[in-house]
Amino acid sequence: MSHTFGHLRIYSLTPPKYQRYRVILIEPYESIPHYLSLKIAFRAFKYLYKPLEANIELRIRSSRFKNIAPLKLAYSVYPLSLFALPFFLANYEPNWQGLVAYIDYSGDEASIYSSAIVVRRGSRLGTQKPTAFVVIVNDPWNKLTDKRDVDTLFKLVWRFTITTLKSYLKNVMIPDSLQTPRRKFTVLVRLLPKRETEYLEIRVPEAHDVITLKIPVKSPEWSVDDIPSKLREDLLTIVIRPLIQKANYAPRGVLIVGPPGVGKTVTAEAIASALNLRIAEIRPSLYRSMWYGMTEKFLEYTLKTLKRRHDIVVLLDDVDFLLGRHVSVHETHISEITILLRYLQEPQRPLVIMTTNAPELLDAAIIRPGRIDVTVVMGYPDKEMRRVIALKCAKRYGIEIDDSLLDTIVKITRWFTNAEIDALIRLAASKGEGKITEESLAWARQKFNVNERWRKSIQDQLRWFGENFQGILIKYVPKDTEVE
Repeated sequence: MSHTFGHLRIYSLTPPKYQRYRVILIEPYESIPHYLSLKIAFRAFKYLYKPLEANIELRIRSSRFKNIAPLKLAYSVYPLSLFALPFFLANYEPNWQGLVAYIDYSGDEASIYSSAIVVRRGSRLGTQKPTAFVVIVNDPWNKLTDKRDVDTLFKLVWRFTITTLKSYLKNVMIPDSLQTPRRKFTVLVRLLPKRETEYLEIRVPEAHDVITLKIPVKSPEWSVDDIPSKLREDLLTIVIRPLIQKANYAPRGVLIVGPPGVGKTVTAEAIASALNLRIAEIRPSLYRSMWYGMTEKFLEYTLKTLKRRHDIVVLLDDVDFLLGRHVSVHETHISEITILLRYLQEPQRPLVIMTTNAPELLDAAIIRPGRIDVTVVMGYPDKEMRRVIALKCAKRYGIEIDDSLLDTIVKITRWFTNAEIDALIRLAASKGEGKITEESLAWARQKFNVNERWRKSIQDQLRWFGENFQGILIKYVPKDTEVE
C-alpha cells in the first residue's frame, strides 16, 4: 500500500520472508534503483546477518559517490528495511524495532532522503521499544568526527519519521510523545570519497616503450609530540636539529627496531613532520618484476630519481625482506641488496628511514654507520606512555575520560602495544555507545589475548640487542617494573 502527498511517498510493506513484520517507508522524493546502492546494502547486511556485540562503523570509500545522485544511493533503504532488518529482528532480537535511513551530508545540513521503521505486525508505531539503527550517510566532507553525532542522527531520523507519519496518516495510532527510544545496536555506514594519494612518477625506458612506476608520496600524520618523551630529546639532538641546520655531520639514515604496533612508523612520520618533509614509501611490490633483470632496473631508476629530491624522506617500512646475503640465495635478491648498499653510500641523497621487526636478519653492511647512522630501538610502552597514548586516542575520537578511567586503562594495558591501546579505546567506546565506562573497559579487555610472558621475553631480546649493538643507538626499552 502506498500514499502520495505531492512529492512525499509513504509505503506500507510486508517483508517477503518475514510476514510477521511491517515496514513503513518514507521518501520525500522517489528513490531510483542503482546497483551501487544494492552493494552498499549488502555490505551493511553482513553485520546484521552475524552481528557483533558492539556497534559498527563501516567506511566505504569510492570516487564514484560524488557522481551518483542521492536519490539513487537512497534506494539502499529498500533492501535493508525489507530483508536485512527483519532478518536481524526475527533471529536475534524479536522484541526490538528497527529504524533505517539514508542521509546526505554533502550540504551544510544533514538531509534525509529516505527512512523506514520496522515493527512487528499489530504493534503500535512510535513506541519506546529498544531500537536497532542502520544509517547510511554520504559524508564527503568528513563531518561525522564525533561519536555523539550518531545520537544526533538517530534523534533526527526518529523525529522525522514519527512526525511525518503523524502528519499524513491520520488513521494510524501514534503516541503524542516524540521521546526518542533507546538505541541498542547501530550499524553506521559512511560513504567517503576515495583518498587521493599523490604519486611520484618514475619513467623507465624499456626497448621501444616506457614503463611508468608510481611511488606514493604523502604528508606525515604524526608529530614528535606523539612519541615517547624519553625518545624525543635524543631524536631532536641527534637526528632532527642537525638536519634542520643542514649540517654536514647530520645523519643520512635511521633504522627503527621494535615489535609490531609499538609506533615505528609513527616515529618515522614524526621525524618527517619535524623536518617539514613528505614521505615517499618504497615497497617491494612497486618495483619487483617477474622478468629477468627488470627488478634491478626498476629499483635503479627509482633510487636515481629519489636521489635528486630533497623535499622528501624515503621510508622503507618493514625491511625484513632485505635478508642478509648469507641467508638469501636468489641472484636477484643479492643484486637488490647491492643496489641499495650503493645508494645508501651516496652523500647527497635524502634521509632514509627503515623500520624492522627482525634486525638480526638484515644484512650487516646495510646498517653500518655511513649508510644507516642511527638505530632506534623501541619496546613496549611504560605506564607514563600508556597514559599519554590513551589520552591522545580519546581526544582523537571525541571521547571524554576522567582520571579514574585513565588509571584503569593504564592498569589493564600492561604489555599492550600502542596500536592495541588504540583498539581497546575504540572497542570500549563502541560497547558504551560513544562513552567509556568501567564496565565497557572490562568488557573490551576480555576481547584481547596478551601473553605477558612472551612479551617480556621480546623486551629482553630488545634490551640484549641494544646492549650488543655496535654504533649510534637511541633506546626506549622500559624495564619490566616501569611497564607493570
